[in-house]
Amino acid sequence: LDGYEDEPAAFGVPPYVGFHVRYVCGVLESRKIDYDYITIDQWRRGIRPEISTLDGIVLIAGAVVPGKYLRGTPISFRETDEIVKTLKTDTPLIAGGWAIRGWRQQGWQPLRKDLFLCVQDTDATLEHFLATGQFKHQRRTAEQWTKWAHHGAKSKAVTSHPDINGPLTYEVEVYQGCVRYKRGCKFCIEPKKGVPLWRTPEDVMTEISHAIDSGVAHVRLGGMTDVYTYMAEGVVELEYPVPKPEPLAKLLHGIREDERLETLHVDNANPSIIAENLEPSTEITKILVDTLSDGSVLSFGLESADPNVHEQNWLNCSSNQLKIAIELINKYGRVRGKRGLPKLLPGLNFIAGLNG
Repeated sequence: LDGYEDEPAAFGVPPYVGFHVRYVCGVLESRKIDYDYITIDQWRRGIRPEISTLDGIVLIAGAVVPGKYLRGTPISFRETDEIVKTLKTDTPLIAGGWAIRGWRQQGWQPLRKDLFLCVQDTDATLEHFLATGQFKHQRRTAEQWTKWAHHGAKSKAVTSHPDINGPLTYEVEVYQGCVRYKRGCKFCIEPKKGVPLWRTPEDVMTEISHAIDSGVAHVRLGGMTDVYTYMAEGVVELEYPVPKPEPLAKLLHGIREDERLETLHVDNANPSIIAENLEPSTEITKILVDTLSDGSVLSFGLESADPNVHEQNWLNCSSNQLKIAIELINKYGRVRGKRGLPKLLPGLNFIAGLNG
């Protein structure tokens, strides 16, 4: 049951299909277990299997970014509670995702047998349960990450998704974690994931190739708190790690070799990294302009230009760093693509209600 994910570095609300639910399906695919993939919007309309016939349910509830959505609505706490209450008491249910973590920390622990609220990797926890019959929090290994990502690209989360013949956009987890893991934005979950763990360009390209074989035409490279720090140097030692253009060029140009791909977009960018490393950042900006579909937006995560708010929330850039980054992106990104849109745009997010 896909209750959708929406994290600072992960889209999973339609038309996007998230990667965490695909990894869960990847576990089942790798074990050749028959299963149904259902979105929460389908569930609301009554499009669901007969609950009494199910051997178990895995629920992903991962929306932690408040937002208004155009095509789907993430599962709510109330709906999750109702679903739990409708199940037979002996039907195993594994519920995972950052929303589940939040509700669990707030004291939600339904009193029923065979319910497990997962606070680590839902896919690895499911794998452990299938192998041993026991619930236990688990972390996936690098090998499992690759295996389940590739299987998930061919899974029902893609081929049976309601948007597969329409605007479905395949969200890829290129890396996890944040280079600001020591002192990242106070309100953000990404620093909690620790030192970034990269996937290789070859690994990501193989997954995307499988997804395109499954009917995907639109891809967004997500999971990246900063596209400019993909495989950057000095992540542990430096406040401003040094971007490395080569791995990103290999990844983006490699993806673009498949002419079946219609849309290619990326995720966030940190203005302070750009401003403090202008030479490699210029090279990366040119790569992005050359390979991405027009209308691409680099979400800068500014949140506020107020110096007091910046300091109280440990935000990622000063106003001066922001201006330098905007100038660089606009210098090369202002050229128009085939749809008439600028090739690359700086995205300015603002959040109300932060400390200060």
